[in-house]
Amino acid sequence: MSTTMKLSNAQLDQKRQIGDATADSLVNGLFQKGKRAALYQYLQLSYDEIRREKGSSVKVFLTTSRPSPDWFDAERIMAGQEVFKKYAMPVMTLLGGLALPYCYAGSPGNKALYMAEKMRQSPGKRLADTADFILSVSSPGSFEKSNSGHFHVNKTRLIHAVARYYILKTGNWQNEWGIPINQEDMAGTNLAFSYIILAGLQKSSFVLSAREKEDFIFLWRYIGYQLHIEEDLLPSSYKEASILETDIRHRHFKKSEEGLILTQELIRYYKGMVPQSDSYLIDAQIRYWLGKSVADCVGLQANPVKDKIVKVINSFREVSNFFNPDSDSFTKMLNNHQQLKLRLSKSS
Repeated sequence: MSTTMKLSNAQLDQKRQIGDATADSLVNGLFQKGKRAALYQYLQLSYDEIRREKGSSVKVFLTTSRPSPDWFDAERIMAGQEVFKKYAMPVMTLLGGLALPYCYAGSPGNKALYMAEKMRQSPGKRLADTADFILSVSSPGSFEKSNSGHFHVNKTRLIHAVARYYILKTGNWQNEWGIPINQEDMAGTNLAFSYIILAGLQKSSFVLSAREKEDFIFLWRYIGYQLHIEEDLLPSSYKEASILETDIRHRHFKKSEEGLILTQELIRYYKGMVPQSDSYLIDAQIRYWLGKSVADCVGLQANPVKDKIVKVINSFREVSNFFNPDSDSFTKMLNNHQQLKLRLSKSS
């Protein structure tokens, strides 16, 4: 997709009818053969454990990567991962406070998230699983040294296929929404984890070079390609990402019951994870990152008192981010992530 090209509404509507045929075929076949439990067992295994398993269709799927595209550039992928490492702590903070609620604003795509969430009833686990995925594909060398990045991409594809299977089985899904977790919605999520995260970093006054932004977009272009998102939905530049994000936002961002409920469940989870004194401003902080129009879509209304406090607090943080970026961001992020997973394991 070039900077002069835009997909038409008709073309994007067509993308809503496409999912991930290979993953869907595998899941449907296993379920029809009564091998549901076996699939779930595979999904619980680590990459090293999968490699030691006997040959099976699931093992082949999980350990096989899509052939590299003609635009493949290992150095740029590594450069994009170095951007993640440099800003790892704020990236993960923005994942929960910006990227996820941003995804909740898009309807009907959020209906699939809502139905899957209803089956799991666990915003904390969803956040941890998403963070696990981002860490697995964004850490430097994950697509080279161990090849574990491809494993985590394929695991995500299977999880999406399982979600599609169950959502369609409910009988509550309407054909005019496309199919659950379709190509356009996957492209929107890819943008949330790349372009929108970059926007959040810039709003937080981190100073990224043009090269850093382009490399981060390139990394997510490759991740999206391995997720089997069609290539004309994968921006090859920051400018293209801006064009596609604007198109998808204008097509789908609106207030919906699912978006409001998902956002409130997420905020309720956050408030339960921090001291009461720290929970007061969580919704206002998320509104600050999202911006007025998107925040309104997920029901985060303006509160003059809280909004003013958050603006003042952020102004001090942003000065620090501008002049003194954290050189130990990656290590701190890893520690925080392990603490989150430990807390979830104790509560389960």
